Amino acid sequence: MTKLPPRKLPNTSRREREFLYLHEVDALITASRQTRAPIRNQAIVMLLFAQALQPSEICWLRWCDLNFTANTLLVVRNRSKSLRIQPQVVVNQQPLCLAEIEILQELVQLSKTDWILESERQQRLGSRSLHHIVYQAGVVAGLPIPVHPYMLRRSGLYYRAALLLQGANLSLHECCLLWNYYATSSAIPASFQIEYQAIDRKREEAFLLAFDQIKAFSGISADENIIDYLLGAYLLSPRLEESSDNYWLAPSHWHLRTLPKTSKFVRSTYS
Repeated sequence: MTKLPPRKLPNTSRREREFLYLHEVDALITASRQTRAPIRNQAIVMLLFAQALQPSEICWLRWCDLNFTANTLLVVRNRSKSLRIQPQVVVNQQPLCLAEIEILQELVQLSKTDWILESERQQRLGSRSLHHIVYQAGVVAGLPIPVHPYMLRRSGLYYRAALLLQGANLSLHECCLLWNYYATSSAIPASFQIEYQAIDRKREEAFLLAFDQIKAFSGISADENIIDYLLGAYLLSPRLEESSDNYWLAPSHWHLRTLPKTSKFVRSTYS
């Protein structure tokens, strides 16, 4: 009788949360320096967090995507082979912080291919290898939970959302209230209406602007997924007014909105 492979455990049974605190991101970056390819692996952790990249996005980065003069990185959001032939994908030109620029300048000196992240066989680094690298860095760092690349991406989006919402002075309850007001087509209870009217319109505008900016930056089209990242800011930093806007991996000009390009541009540049 053929033995069935072990059933994959749900994430909730493997770890208590799906994001990292800033001090854990720091520990992961430090630990990556003790791995087999320290410069490449440190760049991986930094880019996953600071640019909030998915594995399919970071693994397809080429050196032609990087502009050391302008200190920007061209990111094709949700990049995959199938997306290249679709009518439109999101292409962002994203600013790099000083720490990212320095590690990428080190990495380019070692590069033997046109891929930013290359394997020991001088090929494009695969998603499976990426997961293993991040997991091993978490083990070396002694983090209390097993780590995977999406945790760094999620933490990066939480951090950006925290910075964007910091000046709005909105509570988690008020953010949920605003989301329900704009996303729900059904009638809102009278008590909620009273609470909504009590929110200053400038604070409401700040919430909507933060929502749009996270959506443009992440390339995510589904509003219900965007709100998860926006509200996740309160998981990373329950008191947003104490969010560190001078964190060493803070993306410069993080408040600027990025615009999508067409797939025609993507095919001509990345094929």
